[in-house]
Amino acid sequence: TISSIMWRQRLSSAVVADNFGRQPSRCLAAPYLWHWRVNWKPKPALSEAEVPRDQRRLPIRPKVPTSNAGSLVSPGAKWHYTQSRAIFRGPELVHNKLIHKQFGVQALEAGVMLHNHFETIRMSLNRKLDLDRMFAVWRVDAPWMAGYKRPPGLTLGGGKRDPKFYKSPVKDERIILELGGNLDWQEAFRMLRQMAGYLPFKARFVSQEMLDFEQRYDQYVSEVNVNPFDFDFVRKHNLCNVERHLTPYAIKHGRRWW
Repeated sequence: TISSIMWRQRLSSAVVADNFGRQPSRCLAAPYLWHWRVNWKPKPALSEAEVPRDQRRLPIRPKVPTSNAGSLVSPGAKWHYTQSRAIFRGPELVHNKLIHKQFGVQALEAGVMLHNHFETIRMSLNRKLDLDRMFAVWRVDAPWMAGYKRPPGLTLGGGKRDPKFYKSPVKDERIILELGGNLDWQEAFRMLRQMAGYLPFKARFVSQEMLDFEQRYDQYVSEVNVNPFDFDFVRKHNLCNVERHLTPYAIKHGRRWW
């Protein structure tokens, strides 16, 4: 629109004026780098004592899980696991925080990750990493849960079929991967936003500041709330026989995870 074009022209002229008459870099065309607080100073390199150089890339995840003896399971072998949906329900209570306290990708709903999702993210992110000052780590286990396929028209029965592929279950609020090192949030957002789009479920870019702010906000809302009839109070005391309309998963995990 005309207003957006005028706003971009006004912003570009302000950037040029603030740059003492010099022409700005082409990187300023990105909307997340238009902010005047962007730090253009060179970042220091990581030392080998902090993170070894050979451990700064995302490693390859095996397509087939390993047995207890360490040998790969052949595709035709029966490596079965339970297909219960309970491992997807509810929030993630363990791997929902950033270990390195910098940046990462967080799942916003439950889902599964296949081997091709691991490979797409690994190849794309490793090309963008500056190994002198960045590193990335996985926070999700390699595919271990068996998946099955039945040909159309096949007669049912005959026992459980052999697994055709393996997958990794992911709960809501699970941290998928982390990005750390000497970098700003603009660089991390530019890379991790694209990685979140490769996932088969909704995900977002998060930083330690965002997680800390959300925790403080939830605590503030619970402290200043003057309405005693919240969801937990009504469910606990079963007001108006509300449990008749709730599922067992809503009673166990809360109203967000029905």
